[in-house]
Amino acid sequence: MAGSITKVETKFRVTFDFGTDSKGKRIRKYTSASSEAEARKLLNEFEYNQQRNLLVQTTKMTFSEFLEHWIENYVKYNCEETTIYGYRNIIFKHIIPFLGNFELQKLQPAHIQQYYKYLMDDKQLSPNTVHKHHACIRKALDYGLKQQFVHRNVSDAVTLPKKERFVGQSYTRDQLNILLDRVKNTKLELPVYLAGYLGLRREEIVGLQWKYINFKDRSIQIAEVRTSAGSKEIVKAPETEQSKRVLYMTDELFEVLTKARERQEEYKWMLGDEYIDSGYVYIQDNGKPYRVNTLTEQFGLFLERNALPKIRLHDLRHTFASILYEAGVDLKAISEALGYSDLATTNKIYTHRFDKTHKKTINAMSAALGRDKD
Repeated sequence: MAGSITKVETKFRVTFDFGTDSKGKRIRKYTSASSEAEARKLLNEFEYNQQRNLLVQTTKMTFSEFLEHWIENYVKYNCEETTIYGYRNIIFKHIIPFLGNFELQKLQPAHIQQYYKYLMDDKQLSPNTVHKHHACIRKALDYGLKQQFVHRNVSDAVTLPKKERFVGQSYTRDQLNILLDRVKNTKLELPVYLAGYLGLRREEIVGLQWKYINFKDRSIQIAEVRTSAGSKEIVKAPETEQSKRVLYMTDELFEVLTKARERQEEYKWMLGDEYIDSGYVYIQDNGKPYRVNTLTEQFGLFLERNALPKIRLHDLRHTFASILYEAGVDLKAISEALGYSDLATTNKIYTHRFDKTHKKTINAMSAALGRDKD
């Protein structure tokens, strides 16, 4: 029997029988109803859910214990190392200290809402970072919902702050030419040329190996990337199939890459057994690959020392796209060269950068009317 109804004075007590726990102890819950009809409705609903295995497990598990359970039983086996690192950082440094002691089944939207307010007001974190925390909590509670730890995902009822659009900088054609001249014969010549001429991401530059470069065909294959999760460096395939691409090697790149390979062969001969033959293109003099973050650090320091406008290394990717667009290259072709998954992604990132006055569109109208002077 799934439960019972007992009249107690003017009320009706409904007993829900969940069976026994692992120790054989009977698990029951009680509620009261003002009428027998209401009591019967509650009991029927309970029996319906019980028969279809839709009942939420009764547990005193804290939110902290649940999040650790989620990491160990789901995240660990279904996410990449970089994602695992990100989740663990958010959970153990931020979520657990604030929300960890709440019982999972007593966690309310108001608690999560207060947590987001705390992140912005006390921790001074950006709305975009709050969205990352929300994504982590929401994914964890979705898992809890499927595993019947909770009967609903309370994070769905929370109001999030409006995201801030990050607008990176980009160099003009003249500024990029100045940068390319300044990095000549420096250790940054190779990565800056790869970023400026091909629009490569940092992880694609530091993950590029000689085996993916064909001097005869003048092709560069983007097949692996190097990234980091804390102090651990990870080599993996690009995130999407579109990111796996083959790019043409211009004369300028041919010269830079040839020079880099000859320099490596020279150091390999000089250092002998002390040389580390890692196979990577962007390396230290002893052949050992640089840390992933080193390239970003070196680039920022170089700009500062040479009194050049401050941009991020990733902004050279935006520079690549902007210069090509101004040169009349089709947006779809730019998107494919950059390795984006679809044209919509490129539009989303670059629409606000390109043609802000809609010059091309308006001129096209003038031409269509036959009133242009050209």
